[in-house]
Amino acid sequence: MYLLGVFLLLVGTHICFIDAAFGNGEGNDYTFGVQATTDSLIASETVTRPKALFGTTTRTYTLTQAGTARTITYIKITDLMRARGATADITAGGVGATTVTIRFTSARSAGIRSQVVIYGS
Repeated sequence: MYLLGVFLLLVGTHICFIDAAFGNGEGNDYTFGVQATTDSLIASETVTRPKALFGTTTRTYTLTQAGTARTITYIKITDLMRARGATADITAGGVGATTVTIRFTSARSAGIRSQVVIYGS
């Protein structure tokens, strides 16, 4: 019985280390606001940044509209890397504003590859 308990403990620990190292494959997807049928596409862009060996990397995406600015009603951020993808934080503006600034931060020793889609009215 003792050996079986030790074996199960070692297998469980090994699985935890694998999940921590390679992620669960779900990615970091975010949705802000509500997309109405009358909204139009303001911006669609892929934000990328190569990986930094043994460190994290950041990238800032800023939307500024030229001409008559539309109010942002919906922001969708899709993590295209899935395993060990980047997190995203809105640092300025966003839903209800005409501009938005999003800060992407990668996982350690990983890059950034996220799709940003913004709708407004």
